[in-house]
Amino acid sequence: MRTSDLILRLTKNLMPIESNFSSKRLNRALSVGMSSSTALLVILYGIRSDMPELLLTTMFWVRLAFPVTTLIAALNLAGRLGRPGAPVKLAWLAVTLPFIVMLLVATFVVFATPPGYRLRLMLGTTWKVTTANIVLLSLPSLAAVMHALKGLAPTRLILAGTGGGLLAGAQGLLVYSLYCSEMSVPFWGVWYVLGISITAGIGALIGPLYLRW
Repeated sequence: MRTSDLILRLTKNLMPIESNFSSKRLNRALSVGMSSSTALLVILYGIRSDMPELLLTTMFWVRLAFPVTTLIAALNLAGRLGRPGAPVKLAWLAVTLPFIVMLLVATFVVFATPPGYRLRLMLGTTWKVTTANIVLLSLPSLAAVMHALKGLAPTRLILAGTGGGLLAGAQGLLVYSLYCSEMSVPFWGVWYVLGISITAGIGALIGPLYLRW
């Protein structure tokens, strides 16, 4: 086959790409993941009876700040990792900032607390199940996000899987935060961070297998 014939065949049926295609695809995946995770939360745990009172507390909204900022940064990162050659250094920095802030604030609170109460702040009353619940509620989002990434053009498969896992983990934590009763920053700094990190690790493991062209 001549080069001119090959070029003609490759360009014959080209279709224009929708603007912001990757963002729209990932947003649709997040919508599916959010709906599925919320339904799973209601099925497994129900709805908190004190939700109206909880919405009026400052710490409830402070707690939501971590998953929301992580989700926004991870959405940008995943979108870039879905495109070959897209720069990701600043996107990775933006994703790490919420974690750094959370860990710094948690460390400050721990050291400002009398030694006898520090462990109680970090363990709370639900430390045995919190991380597992976050990962469980992240799985619907992880499946949807990985499917969305597969429809893009990721070339850095481990990193793309990690970015997808961070995005799904942040959304799973956002849903779980609507139910969780823990209001201690050191608790969030340990078990919330661990939940997102494990989900990111699962994404990194799945990425090279599922996202392969």
